Amino acid sequence: MIGKIGFGSSSSFNIGSLHAQRAMRMNALAFDQSLNKLATGLRINRGVDDPAGLIASENLRATLAALDAETNANVRASNIASTADGALSQVSGLLTEAKTLVNANANEAGISAEEKAANQLQIDSILSTVDRLSNGTSFGGQKLLTGNATIAASGKSLAISSSSTGSIGKTVDGSTTYTLADLKTGGDVSTAALASKVIEQAITDVSTQRAKIGAFDKNTLQTRLATIETSREQMLSAVSMIRDTDYAMEVSRAARYDLLKQSSILMLNKSNRKTLISTFSVLA
Repeated sequence: MIGKIGFGSSSSFNIGSLHAQRAMRMNALAFDQSLNKLATGLRINRGVDDPAGLIASENLRATLAALDAETNANVRASNIASTADGALSQVSGLLTEAKTLVNANANEAGISAEEKAANQLQIDSILSTVDRLSNGTSFGGQKLLTGNATIAASGKSLAISSSSTGSIGKTVDGSTTYTLADLKTGGDVSTAALASKVIEQAITDVSTQRAKIGAFDKNTLQTRLATIETSREQMLSAVSMIRDTDYAMEVSRAARYDLLKQSSILMLNKSNRKTLISTFSVLA
């Protein structure tokens, strides 16, 4: 064994060589660990590096994962809100155009029956388009304007009302309730004044629905997203402080451990050489 010399029953140890070997192993291990931290960019690669820091950082990372999932849910909900609002914006524009035609037909003086019929054809076409938008607007396979959709995220929700012609513009006249669908050819609306009231109510219904969606998106979804983003920044900073390598410091440590390792090897060789010379002198 290196560092041990035996003469009969007596023995002695090269204490200097043993010290040098131990120092070399410790410095080599510290150097390898330092290189590992520089290679991975992480101060904590194993539990032994910092048990308490590992627990704290893993808890923070779990919280970050939950925040990321909530962010995705809120972004998706915001996209749903934008899609619904975009479709309702088209409906609103169509209803404004239909109101102009209804008012034109209400002006009995100066407009022929043929012109009224042509206007009614346009109104029918507009109302059919409104129904098509109501039945066809969807997000991820979910229809948004049929009265069955809900925008939900972070424990908050908003039901989206139907925008079909049979659901908006409800106006009570006498004992009868009329809707926008009654403005179609063959409908029950008998007077121009009543038709005007129905379409004005329909425009109000759509505007109110758009306002509710916009308020929910702005005050609930976007506000929560901003809060989450602030929390994520703080947590990421905390995780970085706990786990990430300080490169400037670690490079300095690696250089120090490398120098100590080389010095240990040098001292080990010197001690062993001295032992060998002493041994050969005794044998001679």
